[in-house]
Amino acid sequence: MISVALAFGITLLSGYFSVSIIDREMELRFRLLLSIPMGFAISSVFYFLYQCLNLYNFQQFQWFELIAVLVLALVYFNQEKPEWSKHKFKKLSNWFYVVNIYALAIFLKYFINNPMGSWDGFRIWNIKAEFLYLQSPLWKNVFSLPHFMSHCDYPMFLPSSVARIWQYAGQQCFWANMVIGLLFTFGLVYLLYQAVCYFKSEKTAAVVCTVFMISDIFLVNGAAQCADIPLAMFFLSAVVCLFFYFKNKRFTTFLLSLTFAGLSAWVKNEGLMFLVVYSIVMMCWFAANKRMKKTVITAILTAIFGACIVLYKKFTGAPNDLIYGFVEVKSYMFAFDFHRYLVVLQTFLTLMFGKFVLFLSLAILAIKGFKIKEKLKKPFLLSSSIFWLMVAGYIAVYILAPHDINWLTENSMERIILQILPVFVFLFSITLRIGKPDSIN
Repeated sequence: MISVALAFGITLLSGYFSVSIIDREMELRFRLLLSIPMGFAISSVFYFLYQCLNLYNFQQFQWFELIAVLVLALVYFNQEKPEWSKHKFKKLSNWFYVVNIYALAIFLKYFINNPMGSWDGFRIWNIKAEFLYLQSPLWKNVFSLPHFMSHCDYPMFLPSSVARIWQYAGQQCFWANMVIGLLFTFGLVYLLYQAVCYFKSEKTAAVVCTVFMISDIFLVNGAAQCADIPLAMFFLSAVVCLFFYFKNKRFTTFLLSLTFAGLSAWVKNEGLMFLVVYSIVMMCWFAANKRMKKTVITAILTAIFGACIVLYKKFTGAPNDLIYGFVEVKSYMFAFDFHRYLVVLQTFLTLMFGKFVLFLSLAILAIKGFKIKEKLKKPFLLSSSIFWLMVAGYIAVYILAPHDINWLTENSMERIILQILPVFVFLFSITLRIGKPDSIN
């Protein structure tokens, strides 16, 4: 128990210090929430590199992590003394606490019934974590699992994070997976809550987050031990930081936003698409406003993240089913198959009026229409562009994938929707013309 607590503590502290070093002026509540995706990204990268170097002395790795956290702490405290007085937390309403308890019960019920994860949680993610945990020189066989549904080319963010915790525990303990799921599931909701509260109003935040808290489809996927909910948190983190950048005008805040976009590519393949879309939109924006230095910096950092992913893909040697289909099956011809478009639309509508019908109730909030504050227009337009380009990218993947379209949409679309849904809800919420005047933010 102590070792596992230490593992999570190191992860969260490394995330907190990293976020704070990049953007020290961001409010404490956001830095604490952003420490979840940042910390797990750092820990998973370190653990994967440790495996790649064939260093199987885990005790030495533990000392390395402790030293890394101490270095980050020294850098953080070596700067100007932290100002704690301006960081205040508002007490949540009693209703929201009740909803939290209900959501936790649903989450735990699903996890207890599926301790090894859902079908994808076991087949794609936890089996790879087991390869890493065993610390055998044969661990690279994880990239040559026979079935295409194993997605051997997927990034190792989640398997590395899980295997690392198992190493600290000294055994494969799936309750550690549960804690990871809890941190990302509830961390995502609280990040959305604090962001809507900050840029819109507390009441609006409570309403939209209550829908997430009582939604089975969201909670079940959070407990399914898949990478989609963590990926959603990286997406939302990038967008929220982008809003902060346009508010405070600190370029370091934009670098933090770009970092989350880049790290999302380490979580799942869809993250690479997000990085490309995000970077193109922001480079076009900077170039249009004649901010060439920022355009170049964005391009360089994007190239670094992209190069790391390319090196990873080369290292795995595992084929990607989309690329294989495009080249070998000539799936680009599917672009002219309108039946595939119809299936995508039908599946989407079925899900929205079925499993996601609760989220449609949020449309009632738009009864008075929409209005965006002048100071939020720029980040809203940019984030909306990123959102809709991502939607177009998802559709393109479905159309061009070399698989049966009915099987593919039925087995993946609900998770795809959840990846980008928090970003949509955030953008939707801050533009509502309801209630009292918006906050000063």
